[in-house]
Amino acid sequence: MTPRLGLGSVIAIWGASAAQRQALADVLAPRINQCGVPAMSLAAGAAASTLASHPARADLTALAHHWRLRIDIARQRALVVASQSPVGLLAGGAVPADDWPAALVSAERGHAFTLLLAPSNADSRASRAVDDQLRAAFITAGLSCTIIHGHDDVQRLARAWSALRSGLDAPDETSTPPRQLGVAAWNCERCSDPDCEHRLFTDLLAARQTPATG
Repeated sequence: MTPRLGLGSVIAIWGASAAQRQALADVLAPRINQCGVPAMSLAAGAAASTLASHPARADLTALAHHWRLRIDIARQRALVVASQSPVGLLAGGAVPADDWPAALVSAERGHAFTLLLAPSNADSRASRAVDDQLRAAFITAGLSCTIIHGHDDVQRLARAWSALRSGLDAPDETSTPPRQLGVAAWNCERCSDPDCEHRLFTDLLAARQTPATG
């Protein structure tokens, strides 16, 4: 069964590129609002968006707990599209799975959707190494995700939106757990709306010109 996307749901975005995660979160939230579901984009901020400084493991774990708290507070008033995941933060920082707090892993499993942005051919070797760490984390923690491929923001948005539409259209069944998801299908050729890609591109440009909420 498909998890329903409503008030209190969380869509977490994983990926090596903080810029790509934030760009997707900033455009998904207003599109979900247009469907009648109160939604907000939650920006991770500079500290949680980069691992370049290689923080100590204890500091990274504290940051993950703080990020979890921000998500849980925000979801009390809206569907949250989070541009970073607490467990993804630990996984990307090379914190061993045995050291992940059980409460963070359990909360992660409660997310309605997790979108993993796959690296493109143009991404650096470092980005691909982080992607390998993130994929290994899913296997270790037994998490469910949808892998989003695309060589630019417009393709990633279109494929993510295609994956989420089923959740927006699903009946309200709060007892239904998230299902294991495969790779999102790209169905543009069969889309009945000829303006679909143009609308997605327009929304993306508008999101870039609007400051993120969070």
